[in-house]
Amino acid sequence: MRELIKKYEWAEDPGLDLAMTVAVVAGATSDRVIGVYGGDPARPVGSLTFDEALVPEPDFGKYFQIQVLERDRHVVVLENNGWSGSVPEIARRASAGGGRFFGVYWSFNAIHLLSQAIDGKMTAYLELMTGCPSYDVHELVPPWMHGVGVTVEALRATCLAYLEQQTGVAFDRTWLDQKLPTYRVPDPDVMLANVANARRP
Repeated sequence: MRELIKKYEWAEDPGLDLAMTVAVVAGATSDRVIGVYGGDPARPVGSLTFDEALVPEPDFGKYFQIQVLERDRHVVVLENNGWSGSVPEIARRASAGGGRFFGVYWSFNAIHLLSQAIDGKMTAYLELMTGCPSYDVHELVPPWMHGVGVTVEALRATCLAYLEQQTGVAFDRTWLDQKLPTYRVPDPDVMLANVANARRP
């Protein structure tokens, strides 16, 4: 695990001002995953870089945007300043039918959240620095987290290390510069407003 964390040290660069969510889904097509997020796979807004996919400030909250790519029979979803992939109900839906979902979310408010679902059931949901006062999290700590030390200096790197460890998909920094198919999706809290416990694992 230490080697994986070291591999992602670049994510700790203070100049890399990121609030993002990345999710890796196995056992589902990209069209299905886009639909789970509330998007229309037949209507991309275009191919954009990660920076270009940021929702303009006047429109923030009215809609989100996701970027989708496929790697090694997995679907990868990126969100610039979005958090759909951190919502348990989306993880459950994306992994339903024998699939797997693993999500990493970090915010400008120092939240570093990991989530995992297998076959429609949440198996992990935790903030790396337990007790963060800015996030009301109902933690679900998986066996693969026990006994692993987490340091404040490597929170982002640790998130990406767990992503690779649990999915086999390595996060490629160049994804942030590539023009990727981008889709408009609704605010997940609006989309799931009538779903009981959508944010509970």
